Amino acid sequence: MSVRQLSAPEDLETLHALPARSPTPQRITAVAVTTDLSRTAVATTAPWFQEFTEVLVLSDGAVTRLTVPDRRGVHDLLFDPDGSALTAMDSGNSIYRWALDDPCERWRLGMIGSGGSRDLPLAQVAVGGRSFATANAFTRNVVVWDVQTRRVRHDVREIFKDLAYDDRVEGEGAVALSADGSRLAFCRPCRTFWKEDEGVVVQEIGSGSHAELRTGIRWANGLAFSPDGAALVVVGARPDQTVATIIDLDNPAGDPEPVVVPTDERVDRINLRPVWCGGEPRVPIVDRNRVTVWNLATATAILTVDVLGPRIAATLTPDGRTLVIASPDDGVHAHPLP
Repeated sequence: MSVRQLSAPEDLETLHALPARSPTPQRITAVAVTTDLSRTAVATTAPWFQEFTEVLVLSDGAVTRLTVPDRRGVHDLLFDPDGSALTAMDSGNSIYRWALDDPCERWRLGMIGSGGSRDLPLAQVAVGGRSFATANAFTRNVVVWDVQTRRVRHDVREIFKDLAYDDRVEGEGAVALSADGSRLAFCRPCRTFWKEDEGVVVQEIGSGSHAELRTGIRWANGLAFSPDGAALVVVGARPDQTVATIIDLDNPAGDPEPVVVPTDERVDRINLRPVWCGGEPRVPIVDRNRVTVWNLATATAILTVDVLGPRIAATLTPDGRTLVIASPDDGVHAHPLP
């Protein structure tokens, strides 16, 4: 298969007049795509004009513009498995969800807690079953929502609020749901600066019981359950290194040693979305002027694509078989993977 263009650069242009600037967005902050490539979502922003932040949905040559009223950059986007809805998360305290089929409905939620920060872009959403989960590095909370009722099904801060402070469990910003929506995983931050006690928490939705598993990764940027829910891949950063760990949830290692992914620079405080392709976990990483898809089990490169500058975003289709790159200069292209 050859590279396929999903949209032209002019499709991404803002309709607002930017004084002395091109109508092309200054930066693309996130991109999402359905498995069949029928819908693509692109979050754009102009750093000097935050009020022009937009989410564009591209389908069959048509562009639908979804307004983000908070004037914050959207850092994570994800379609429901059937492509009927889109969820977005910004760096502050806001979650947006649009029903894309007629009518195009938007409803807004806030993370449990308060405040927000433009300086912490690690804010993620995960979808599984009839639920979606949100996590934010500023609020340090993880919440699971019912997609139909919009009600909270699982609130980590509420579950552990009666425990002593040192025993409470918080979420760092990376989150995952199993395919059936029954199991939640999120990263727990280090409790102290001088102790290596990083880990990932796995919970059954609606249950207060949990397992804390070691990862060997001090700062995690992305998580993903395997299709059968028996394994969890974690990708993140250690000093000067990008690293990944695969956890066997039935028999986790007590002190795992992550594999080192040979990126040009370590990934730090950015969203990554690993995807399983069969039994192989993959992740795309934007590295200076290129995008590389890595096999996280072997730390080997599957595909490398040269790009123009760092203002782009990249993602994999949910089946892990196609790399999608969104660029303000080149538009959106889909690259098939071996």
